[in-house]
Amino acid sequence: MRVLIIHMRYWPDATGTGPLVSELAEDLAAQGDDVSAVTSIPHYGRSSIPSEFRGRILHRSTRAGVALYRTFALASHVASPFGRAADYAAFTVSSALTGIALGRQDVILCVAPPITVGFSGWLVGALVGAPMIFNAQDIWPDGLIGMGRIRARPAIRVLRTIEHLVYRASRRITVVSEGMRGNLIGKGVAPDRVVVIPNWVDTNAIQPQTKHNAFRQENGLSNRFVVLFAGNLGYAAGLETVVSAAEILRTDRKVCFLIVGEGSAKSGLKRRAEELGLTNVVFLTTQPRDRLPEVLASADLSLVTLKKDMGTLSVPSKSYAIMASARPILAAVPSDSEVVRLVTQADCGVIVPPEEPEALAAAIRSLAGDPELLEAYGRNGRYFAERHHSRADLTSRYHKLLLEVTSPEASGGA
Repeated sequence: MRVLIIHMRYWPDATGTGPLVSELAEDLAAQGDDVSAVTSIPHYGRSSIPSEFRGRILHRSTRAGVALYRTFALASHVASPFGRAADYAAFTVSSALTGIALGRQDVILCVAPPITVGFSGWLVGALVGAPMIFNAQDIWPDGLIGMGRIRARPAIRVLRTIEHLVYRASRRITVVSEGMRGNLIGKGVAPDRVVVIPNWVDTNAIQPQTKHNAFRQENGLSNRFVVLFAGNLGYAAGLETVVSAAEILRTDRKVCFLIVGEGSAKSGLKRRAEELGLTNVVFLTTQPRDRLPEVLASADLSLVTLKKDMGTLSVPSKSYAIMASARPILAAVPSDSEVVRLVTQADCGVIVPPEEPEALAAAIRSLAGDPELLEAYGRNGRYFAERHHSRADLTSRYHKLLLEVTSPEASGGA
């Protein structure tokens, strides 16, 4: 089976959905599929393009059995909404042209955000005669509108038009939670075309480790209670609340907030922390992928946060990595979030309302004084991740779906 994957992030990107898509592609290739991935050169959260990817419009390589086609990008796109829009538009065009040039495919898997990759997949599929599966990691443009990132009516109309086209053109749409499935069904998508496949974590790669490790020592955290946020520092996470909670706890010399990663909201968060003169907040760049288990292990408590309007629109994949590392979760998320169900069902942490710094700070104070409870939450999370969110099980579900869509009996009805 010839499989074409279209997504902007891929290895060595360590933030967002890059690792997930890389693992999915490699697992499909390991099962015997002929897998190609059209992606962008690594640039998200970087000030410059890595030297090995410079000087070419299209960079070709092979990794773990996957043929990679990386298109050109501008490293400075995170700096402004216009820059990000231009970056998305450029990838929409370049990925479509590359996909068409690759010729015949049996199935196309597009992974969003941005939703415009679905437009690329639709165009490629129409020209090479292949069905498309659209994977919505977040619901666009609902999230952008809810956060106030897009207000112009013409821009909203364009994105809504693309959204409706992508949903109509997709043979199947995969989402990562029941809440997201309900969103699409409410927009008129037939229920039998929307499939829930949760995200996963490689529980072999991420395993429990001692928190007293080299990463802690290197960053002067040996005697601190470390509250960690590691991942994409985007606007959807609502990390302004974390900075405000750090201000409330600034006199507690034991507690340190460690924010690791890159993203569109990072510069504003750093500026706010500097304005407040906070010495209990440490920002670090995204760490190499092979250090992720060590980074996660360094935490006493790990944060999962979302803005109040993002409950059914996004499921932070960092949740599963935290659980695999046997660290407790403190979730500041809306009550309708999949994270609430996850944390409650696994009994792996505490939930507080989103965008309420006082509640977040109070929970940190309380949990910092109960190490036995934190340890129990960590054990529970690891147990749940191993049994319900293993990489092998969930990437196999994608493989079965691809086979289903490409079978002679598959229906292309919308």
